[in-house]
Amino acid sequence: MKKQNISRLGFTLIELLVVVLIIGILASVALPQYQKAVEKSRAAEAVQLLRYMRQQGELCEMERGTGSCNNLSNEEIGIEMPAGMKCEFQDYTEYCCDKYWCYANNGVDWGNGNSSPLEPVARRCSDTSGDFSGDDVFMYQLKYYDDGKLYCEGVSNYCKMFKGAGNPI
Repeated sequence: MKKQNISRLGFTLIELLVVVLIIGILASVALPQYQKAVEKSRAAEAVQLLRYMRQQGELCEMERGTGSCNNLSNEEIGIEMPAGMKCEFQDYTEYCCDKYWCYANNGVDWGNGNSSPLEPVARRCSDTSGDFSGDDVFMYQLKYYDDGKLYCEGVSNYCKMFKGAGNPI
């Protein structure tokens, strides 16, 4: 009788495989949802910073006049960019990039055509090196237009977070 009790103390190989299979199925369902939540969080941070950039641009233009507020830095518009961003000024556009986003004070180089601090742009790319100049890694961007509204442009899967591409956020 003692032999029967000893043999039932452990799990069988089939039971272990079933448990591993169930955990794998749960993980495959949960991981995409987790990644979507992380991306929504990053996008919400970008929206907040863009709204702040536009507000500071409005204040600068009220104080100095239209066309004189092209620099994101403290000397001109007075925007406090988050720590860890690399900023670079080229022509009439200043770019400030971190690991996930690149911000521009206007949309001239990214297809907007106007040069105004009232039209800041945030571009999200799959490249994590901080160089967002190439369109080959472009995922989507958030951009203000002259109507004063913020829009999502790019891959539709990402813009679904914001009521879809072409709709104001």
